Amino acid sequence: MIFFLWRCVFLEEHRKKEKSKKPEYIIAIIFNLIFLYIWNNLLNWKVYFITNALNEVLWIINLSIIAAIIGNALLLLYNPKWFHHTMKIILNIITFIAVYFVYTVFPFNFYNSALNWGLNIFLILGMIAIAIATIVEFFFLVTRRQNDWKLIRR
Repeated sequence: MIFFLWRCVFLEEHRKKEKSKKPEYIIAIIFNLIFLYIWNNLLNWKVYFITNALNEVLWIINLSIIAAIIGNALLLLYNPKWFHHTMKIILNIITFIAVYFVYTVFPFNFYNSALNWGLNIFLILGMIAIAIATIVEFFFLVTRRQNDWKLIRR
């Protein structure tokens, strides 16, 4: 009987945690809308370190941000674990491609080689982090072991 009650309480807490992700998706949508506005107005604002080469990568940045908005909206409406992991994998791949394009075109000029070099390193580290996150999401999708991982981290 005690095990049954403990299990019911644990499952109820688990369900509450599942529902608590909705505000995260709403916040992500709001921030992505803000980022979409900012990225599309950087050239108009004549930010000194943004070059006209931004026009070459703006389409992929927009695609990545719009995909994140749509993905978070879908996760807001439908959020089983398999769909969550699949959506994160798709969004990570799109983001990786966007960061790669920004890295190759590099639409920035800080007039300081150390800052330019630092941003290049930051973009490379970002691509590595996105690749690792994608592998982890794929692992969770295939093995369905996310709950085990949460127990290990505590």
